[in-house]
Amino acid sequence: GVLEEWRDQVPHSLYFPGKVWLIVMIFLRILTLLFAGYPLYQDEQDRFVCNTIQPGCANVCYDLYSPVSLFRFWLVQLITLCLPYIVFVIYIIHKVSNDLCAHLNSSGQVRTSRLFQIQQEAPGEKMAPERGSARCFTGAYILHLMFRTLLEAGFGAAHYYLFGFNIPRRFLCQHPPCTTQVDCYVSRPTEKTVMLSFMLGVAVLSLFLNVLDFISAIKRSVTKKGKKK
Repeated sequence: GVLEEWRDQVPHSLYFPGKVWLIVMIFLRILTLLFAGYPLYQDEQDRFVCNTIQPGCANVCYDLYSPVSLFRFWLVQLITLCLPYIVFVIYIIHKVSNDLCAHLNSSGQVRTSRLFQIQQEAPGEKMAPERGSARCFTGAYILHLMFRTLLEAGFGAAHYYLFGFNIPRRFLCQHPPCTTQVDCYVSRPTEKTVMLSFMLGVAVLSLFLNVLDFISAIKRSVTKKGKKK
C-alpha cells in the first residue's frame, strides 16, 4: 500500500549526507537536548541567585540576563529544522498515494506498485522506470534542502546574537527596581558552557551536511538530465 511504497521511496530520495544529517538530528541534537539539556535548564531561574532582597530585582535581572530561554530556543530550533523534512516526506506520501490510486482506477484491482517492480530489477536499473518521478522528487528534495540550510544559518546567527559562545559565572545588574548595582550568579556555568559549545558544534556540522547534501543533489540532478539527453 501507500505506507510500503513510502517506506521504500524515502530512502531512495535521500542522499548519503542527508541520511547522516538525519542521524545527527535525532541522536546528537534531539536526544541530547531532552536527556541532558532539560535537566540542566529546568531549574535555571530558581538557581539564578542575586545578592539582594529587593522585591522583583532578581526577576528583572534574570530577564536582562536571559531574555530568551536557551533550552526553549534550542527546542524551537530543532522543531523548525525538522519541518522542511516532514513536509518533504508528506509530499512523497501524497505523490505515491496518487500513483497508487491511478493504478487502482485504471485496472480495477490492486496491482503491485511500480516501486516494488523496480526493486526486483538489477540495482543499476532502479531509477530507470521512474525517471519522471525521480526528477520530481529530486526537485522537491533540493527545495527542502534550501529551506533547511537557510533556517540553520538563520538560527545560528540568532544563537550568536542572543547567547554568544560562553556562559558567564557572574552577571552585573542595575535596573529598576534594583536600587544599586547587584551581583547575580549563574548556576552550573561550566556545564552550561560545555552544553552550549556542543550544540553549536553540532549545528555547524549540520550546516556542513546540508551544504554537502545540496551539492550532491545538484550533481545527481545534472547527471540525470545529461543521461536523458
